[in-house]
Amino acid sequence: MTTPLETRIRAMIEKDGPMPVDKFMALCLTDPEDGYYRSADPLGAAGDFTTAPEISQMFGELVGLWLYDEAIKQGVAAEAALVELGNLQAASSRCR
Repeated sequence: MTTPLETRIRAMIEKDGPMPVDKFMALCLTDPEDGYYRSADPLGAAGDFTTAPEISQMFGELVGLWLYDEAIKQGVAAEAALVELGNLQAASSRCR
């Protein structure tokens, strides 16, 4: 079975020659029309995978408490800021 995205990628390769892996992966994952992340939400119980923060907020709370405890031990708790990067749906940062 050939997908529309596959057809477009094959046409690009025929026209321009070999395609770098990073460009291929970017097309496959984020193409506005047919990319994996554009066509469906892969996260959560109904998706392809579930991460610990999506199962329970307990994970984020425990990580936050551990980091705060470490900041207290090092004497930097007043200056510390916990910033979450990379969690697609920010499940951990919803923990309060």
